[in-house]
Amino acid sequence: MTDYLYHSARIRALECALLGRDRLEKILAADGEAVLTLLNEYGITPVTDAESGRLLREETLLGELHGSYAEIASLASDETVLRLWRYPYDCNNVKAAIKGFIRRIDPRSMMFDFGTLETETVIAMAQSGDFSALPPAMAIAADEAVQAFAKTKNPQQIDLLLDRACYADMLAAAERSGVAFAVALVREKIDLINLLIVVRILRMKLGESGKALLSASLLTGGNLSLAQLLSWFAAGESVMWDRLYYTSYGKLSEAVAASDRSLTAVERSADDFWMAHVKEAKYASFGPEVLIAFLQAHEYQVRNLRIILAGKTAGLPAETIRERIREGYV
Repeated sequence: MTDYLYHSARIRALECALLGRDRLEKILAADGEAVLTLLNEYGITPVTDAESGRLLREETLLGELHGSYAEIASLASDETVLRLWRYPYDCNNVKAAIKGFIRRIDPRSMMFDFGTLETETVIAMAQSGDFSALPPAMAIAADEAVQAFAKTKNPQQIDLLLDRACYADMLAAAERSGVAFAVALVREKIDLINLLIVVRILRMKLGESGKALLSASLLTGGNLSLAQLLSWFAAGESVMWDRLYYTSYGKLSEAVAASDRSLTAVERSADDFWMAHVKEAKYASFGPEVLIAFLQAHEYQVRNLRIILAGKTAGLPAETIRERIREGYV
């Protein structure tokens, strides 16, 4: 644990550069060159088109996120508890590689270069059919996904199988690390994803087919049992939020009740609820919690920047964009 003394002090210093609400508001209010100037001022290197000088949003944001993972990797002597947060990128990459191989298209534009495996390695896996280098659950799921698609020709099977496996691997890695904070965050993330799955499928009004889709979509390993989630699905969304009030997710239930209950509002409430627990790391003097929280702070910062920049590009009113911004770490 003492290895984290210096690392935690370094992270505390880096946290000062994170974008708070006031800085996000300035970016929201800016236009054109002013946006580039502000990003530079806040330590975010804008990537621009060589000819037009136009900001390349995704290249800029992915570069920022890549930098935060590289920073943490340079500090952490033991990546065990940090590696698991890269698994969703591995999951995305293997899904893209499998679909690219099936459709005979180049998947590279759909892949991230900060998973635990190199993108070229993942592409080679899809081409050879050997997924053994993936984390255990995803390795099995990738094989199953290829077989399931061969039978059904339904690409959704690829997503469902690998998403479930990804979080199984994340939870297993968190438990192996022995860091209670990591385990609690992963379990809570699984619950929040499951609750959003229930909401989305209920609102699709699919009838009996919705039940089958729900059973195939729900993740395992959360604090809320699958039996609870299935019963709430059967009872309806309003009942679900009412019953959730009497669980550890009571504050989420209250936040949803106080909103307009649009899907955007529900998703924002779930994200804000999770960030509130990430923020508990602020009270830790040192330890892996500090590094984990810094990673998640950067994930949310990038998400908020994407909401602002994409919204401005689409010509959305500032108030509409503001309503979609998530609670940040600072």
